[in-house]
Amino acid sequence: MFRVGELDQKIDFWRECLEDDGMGGQKKSEVLIYSGRWAKVRSMSGGESERFDKLNAVGTCFFVTRRVDDIQENDFIKWRGVDYNIRLIPPQSMNSLYSQFYAERGVAL
Repeated sequence: MFRVGELDQKIDFWRECLEDDGMGGQKKSEVLIYSGRWAKVRSMSGGESERFDKLNAVGTCFFVTRRVDDIQENDFIKWRGVDYNIRLIPPQSMNSLYSQFYAERGVAL
């Protein structure tokens, strides 16, 4: 169980969408779904990986917000200017007051 006072960080939820480019093709754009949602954020793990001769820092965080039902695992969270790719949304009961998200930074969206 979580307490409202623990939700002390502001996060945004974003979705990547395809839109027509006017020349028969499509381009990707980011659409803001929720702005300034209060959340509890807890770092879970972190590490470094090397890919294409470049060192990448990765990290997993656990986010908790007041309940939202329309967030999907292909959406992403922006927290402190960093994108976190949502990896898991645990099932929640119909009367749950909170939504939980496991998200990872430093990976492709």
